[in-house]
Amino acid sequence: MLFLIPFIILALYIGMYLLRTERTSDCRWRQSGKDAQGVAWRCQVCGATALTEKGLPKHCGAKSEE
Repeated sequence: MLFLIPFIILALYIGMYLLRTERTSDCRWRQSGKDAQGVAWRCQVCGATALTEKGLPKHCGAKSEE
């Protein structure tokens, strides 16, 4: 049973690494409009815009332009 503890700890660290997100770490999305096509978002930090069907944008607009 004790031999499972290192594997559990390793699995937790791997899971935390895989679930982290740096894709929008710099962006601060604010809803700027809503219509039949979806929800319009604008980043207060980099000025990027995005249109989504629901939820916040998943990628930083400034980083995707590079």
